[in-house]
Amino acid sequence: MSDDELRFSSAGVQLVLHATEDRDKVLAAVEKALTIPASNFKGEQSEGHFGNTIFLLNASVASKEAGPLATRIVSGLNRIDRRELADHIEEYSDEKGNLYLRLDKQRLCQGKISLADSDAVRVKFKPVQRYKPSSNLQNYRGLLSSIE
Repeated sequence: MSDDELRFSSAGVQLVLHATEDRDKVLAAVEKALTIPASNFKGEQSEGHFGNTIFLLNASVASKEAGPLATRIVSGLNRIDRRELADHIEEYSDEKGNLYLRLDKQRLCQGKISLADSDAVRVKFKPVQRYKPSSNLQNYRGLLSSIE
């Protein structure tokens, strides 16, 4: 499946930076791995669960870059993570067809893309609205199988 076959209306990337993390280093790693310019991230300071300072950063990805971003992420995953996504795609999407991926922030800093449950860079892909939202799951499976 080519990039232009799997289209998204947009994508959003969200991450939490802890006060102990080097903002420039983390954003440079995200930029290198996902090709989202560090300057696209905007955010605000907040307070974490234990009273620590955290920064909530968000970036929006336009429609024309969202499909290639999805392909870049999936092709960067190892076989085990791609299989996890393929076998449980329903758990990574919602009734509107949005696709949610959580990427390991520490591994991104090492130049690798992998799925994570905690301390993740969250990516939400919004599909182009179609008459059959159920077809989105088939399209996602197609993306996963085309890269294996």
